[in-house]
Amino acid sequence: MQKLEIINLALNESIVFSSVGNPNEDILLSHIEGLGHPGATSQKSQGVNQDGCNSEDSLLDPRVIKLQTTIRTQDREKLYELRRKIFRIINPKTYNQATGKRGELLIYYTNDYKKYRIYGKVEDSAEFNDRKKNHDKATISFYCQDPYWLDEEGQDIDIKSVQGGLKFGLTLPNKFSTVSFYKEIDNKGDVEAPVQIEYIGPAKNPKVTNETTGEYIQVNMEIDENERLIIDTREGKETVNLITPHEIKDVYNNIDLKSTFFKLIVGKNLIKYSSDIEGAKDKVIIKDYTNKYVGV
Repeated sequence: MQKLEIINLALNESIVFSSVGNPNEDILLSHIEGLGHPGATSQKSQGVNQDGCNSEDSLLDPRVIKLQTTIRTQDREKLYELRRKIFRIINPKTYNQATGKRGELLIYYTNDYKKYRIYGKVEDSAEFNDRKKNHDKATISFYCQDPYWLDEEGQDIDIKSVQGGLKFGLTLPNKFSTVSFYKEIDNKGDVEAPVQIEYIGPAKNPKVTNETTGEYIQVNMEIDENERLIIDTREGKETVNLITPHEIKDVYNNIDLKSTFFKLIVGKNLIKYSSDIEGAKDKVIIKDYTNKYVGV
């Protein structure tokens, strides 16, 4: 069984293509490609008078998903109704006011093992080219700039809350203390995964460390009880914002100089949170975490 659900994010409407047919009427998924490895471009360098070259890295190409579908109905009127639905939803000109972009789609793919999601746009609108009685075939292509498949839904991972977690406290002889909390996160995907860390105050100089790699990110500032600090480690979108009741403030310059916008490596990651306020009722969450897959 294979199923593709396309959601137009501007219209908030969806359409489903399924390989499991319905004898009365359906939009049958006849064939699909572009689900596996999207291809890669090698980055190479060559020194002066060097024979051959050095292979530096491989970058995945954008993903193109192509499908062939067949509308099957009992009467001609229903056939044209379903054709209109496809043209309406799979439309590159729809405008999403929330993002200011056109043609944005959320694509869910389901097989007998698991359900995944990916974001894309229409590359080629539906082209109906072979109608026989009340059946009509079409070819459709989707273009995904980010080639990675994601889990069906992201999950919020509680690193530290008022109720606790695994706590290791270290009280120093000075007038301040450091309290640490630990959480193990298993990256079951194929590549490193970025994180979005949210602190809900109060906290002072909050620090999250990936003990598995030794990388950490620390923000040298105090967060009040009614404030939130959000750190995003996505490639090219690294941000550190303080959200108060009155404004969203960029506090990137408060980052400790040795900090890195780390990602979770494939496999198990031991994440530690610490703050300079002992017993503070702060809360730390990794928001909307998802594994990333190169193919399904």
